[in-house]
Amino acid sequence: MILNNIREKIKNSKKIKISLLILITVVVLIVMAKEIYYYIRYESTDNAYVEGIIIPISPQVSGKVIKVYVDHNQKVKKGDPLVEIEPDDYLADVSAKEENIRAIENQIKEIISSINEAESKLKVAESNFEAAQAQKVFAEKEYERIKTLYQEELISKSKFDSAEAALKVAIAQQRAAENQIREIKFAIQTLNMKLRTLTHQMNKSQQELKISKLNLKRTLIVSPIDGRVAKKSVEFGQFVRQGQLLMAVVDEKSIWIGANFKETQIEKMRVGQPVKIKVDAYPGKVFKGRVDSFQPGTGAVFSLFPPENATGNFVKVVQRIPVRIAIESPYDPEYPLWPGMSVIPYVDITVKTGKKLKEEIEKR
Repeated sequence: MILNNIREKIKNSKKIKISLLILITVVVLIVMAKEIYYYIRYESTDNAYVEGIIIPISPQVSGKVIKVYVDHNQKVKKGDPLVEIEPDDYLADVSAKEENIRAIENQIKEIISSINEAESKLKVAESNFEAAQAQKVFAEKEYERIKTLYQEELISKSKFDSAEAALKVAIAQQRAAENQIREIKFAIQTLNMKLRTLTHQMNKSQQELKISKLNLKRTLIVSPIDGRVAKKSVEFGQFVRQGQLLMAVVDEKSIWIGANFKETQIEKMRVGQPVKIKVDAYPGKVFKGRVDSFQPGTGAVFSLFPPENATGNFVKVVQRIPVRIAIESPYDPEYPLWPGMSVIPYVDITVKTGKKLKEEIEKR
């Protein structure tokens, strides 16, 4: 009886083991089938990361920080103030340049007034010259007439001397009028040269004032985009220099996937193919995307020190091709994607690109 019980237990144990073995085999086959299915249908890589727009915030002017408007990891809108630099020196510079411009403007007004006055004098001088010239013509004719009469001894020598003196006076008056015109024109020319110089100085001063006002405006640093503050390293009272990194603003919505596929994987990959994206930070969550573009060259080619395969010993290494994957899933604040996060993209290489691409995607 006891022996039969033992035999029965052994038989039951064998059945359980066989059942467990069958179950494990089925599970392994299912997993392998799933892996084989993914292997045939998808190309994937774990060398992939979230990339996005990260704008470093640096001052364009130097000075002491008098206010910091944001804190670590704070959300900001485009145009929101981030940091304010003490503006006193830049205000004084603007005031000095504005005063300089006013002084130049007054000089220009004085020169223009002098030019207008000189041009009025020139008109009078030209009128005087015309009158002197007419008087000279009359004196010449009178002199010739009296000279003829004098040669015929019809008039006295005193009248001839008077006519000759009148001619000389007329000639002298004409020359004086000519000299006056010449002097006035030279004065106008000199004033115009000064006016051009001052105008040039005015243009230069206005440009300098524009730069000074721009520098004054730059004392208040604002956010260039909507996003979130990252890597903040500025505090109140700190002296900052031009170009110093103060923080960065990360655009949480303008993101994409940078995947580095092996060169042996891209044979059937095409732009527009759908992509399933799994993120290490969110197990079970799948994002949708599509192949956007391929970098025209391997990552090694664009590295700081590209390989020189023509020199020394050569060892063949499978290269990586950076592929940009656009994320088509809408932004979800519960599952935010931030630059640098690790992902695994699965590119569906069975989808044909071209006219039927949209239909293939819609079927899925």
